[in-house]
Amino acid sequence: MSRVGRPLILTVAVLVAFWLIWSRLRIVVWVNAEFWQILVLFVVLAVVLFLGLDHLLNRSR
Repeated sequence: MSRVGRPLILTVAVLVAFWLIWSRLRIVVWVNAEFWQILVLFVVLAVVLFLGLDHLLNRSR
């Protein structure tokens, strides 16, 4: 993958993770999650999305 492609995939993954968490934020706040727990959830979701998108776009390798 080109040098431009990876940062783009990472940006999309982070934005999708942010949107998914933001759309469900009332549930996260309802269970009284601490800031570091939300941050860990955000990072894990972004990594999973990044790896999934990277795998889907690099099927030729």
